[in-house]
Parts: sequence; C-alpha cells; structure tokens
Amino acid sequence: MGARHSSRGGSQVGSTNPFKLFEYQCPNCNSKRPIQYFYRNGTFLPQAPRVVCGECNTSVAVEPFKTVEYFCPVCKKMHKVRLPAKPIPLSMYNSSVSKCNCGWKGEVSVGRIMDVSCSVCWTQRRELRGVWTEDGDEIKFFCEQCQCNQRAFAREPKKKSAEKASDMEYACENCSHTRPADMEELLRNQGLAICSLCGWVGYPEVVPKGQLERSKMQGERTTSSWASKGEKGKRRSVDKGTSSRALGADKAASSGDLEGKDGKGLQKGDSRLRMQSPMPAMP
Repeated sequence: MGARHSSRGGSQVGSTNPFKLFEYQCPNCNSKRPIQYFYRNGTFLPQAPRVVCGECNTSVAVEPFKTVEYFCPVCKKMHKVRLPAKPIPLSMYNSSVSKCNCGWKGEVSVGRIMDVSCSVCWTQRRELRGVWTEDGDEIKFFCEQCQCNQRAFAREPKKKSAEKASDMEYACENCSHTRPADMEELLRNQGLAICSLCGWVGYPEVVPKGQLERSKMQGERTTSSWASKGEKGKRRSVDKGTSSRALGADKAASSGDLEGKDGKGLQKGDSRLRMQSPMPAMP
C-alpha cells in the first residue's frame, strides 16, 4: 500500500485482522501515502505504526488520518477535513464537529465525494458517500434514470491534469470517446475501467497514447484511397465507353464512304471489275 509498516503498543495487530485505508504525511519528504489501519469487532485497535516511506525510503513514525468532506449549511460549499486515527468504533467517523471558514461551527455528517455510475443505464452522478467508500467499490444507490435501486460503482473524481499525464488510453465501448487509462488503477481493479464521461464499466483494450488517433487517421486515408480508386475506375469506364462509341462511329462513316449514299460507289467498283476482266477469245 505504498509503505511497509509495523505496529507497536498495547495490542499486537497482524494481517489476520481487517483494516481500513488511512493516509499519512511523511515528515521527511511531505508526501502523502496510504496506510492500513486495523480493527476488530467494529473498533480500531490501539496501534502506533512506523513505516518505511514509499517515496523517500525513510523509516519514520507516522500519525494516520482520514480525509473526508462535509457540506457547510451556511456557505453551501463542500470542505475537506482530516480525522485522526484513534482506537474508537468505526461508526464514530460518520460525523464530526467542524468549523468552516465562513465562521459556522457545528456537528456535520462527513463522507467522501465520489462519482457513482449506475451499472444498468450508466448514468453518472457525483455525491457524498460513506467515509469508508473506496475507489472502485461496488455499492447500491437510487438511480433517478431507472427510478429504482441499482448496483453501481464508485470512483474518485479525477483531475484533468492527472488525465493528461496518463501515457495509456482506450476507446469507450459506450460513448466511443478516447479516455486516458491509469495502469495502477487497472491493476488494482483487475483490468476493470469506468468511463468518466458516460459511466461505462468494462474491460477495455488499452493501447499506448496516440495509437487510437493514428489508427483513425490511417483508416480515413485508406477509405479515401479506395474512394479515389473507385472514382478513377468509373472515369476509365466512361472513357472506354466513349472511345468505343467513337470507334463505332468512325467505322460507320468509313463504310458509308465506300458504299455511298446512292449506291454509286458499289457500281463504280463493279465497272472497274468488269474493265479489268479479260476479253473473250475470238472464234
């Protein structure tokens, strides 16, 4: 999960216990990395993790936290807040006492902003989900398009800069748009991708960035080449037919010159033949 860690304290935790994903900020390089925080029977266990930062490879003691969002009822805006990891029940992370920059302070429901896509009609909606909802989780939600509860997929909203930085891409099978592919996400989701435009969920054919555009341009050139060849063939057929008709007209004109309009040509030919015939012998 980006860091090798162990725990120390009153209770020893191991890989047999379930966990939730938290974050830590490395005091050496200031990078944020994910970390596993273990619980048992619905309550987090006491633990003081020490990790080897996956960014700077430094062994440090960290204080995990969970980043969540809440909606301020006064300024009508979404804000982020960090909840520290403590040995308390998981249900206590569903709400928090927060103070907004507008001056309002009070207890609010917290969660994570996720892009939720219906698995039936692919309608996508951004909404506040539970604190423990992770990227790629399968959830149930009420689809306004289907007008019933449907199976859906939750994805973290992606920044445009992250999409531009991707070096792989795929063509969505639903909306046919070219979408960036994050290889780390594909590996984590076992090849499953979700289109951020139409909400399509499936296993796409991932190719290097720019290959789809080159293939499209090559296909257009091939199509135009075939169309050009077909047009040339039509012109050749028309030229050939025109030449055939012209040749037939020339032959007809030549035949008319030999025969003549009133048959005189043929009679002259006969007379010439008679003049050239030998005279009969005298008795």
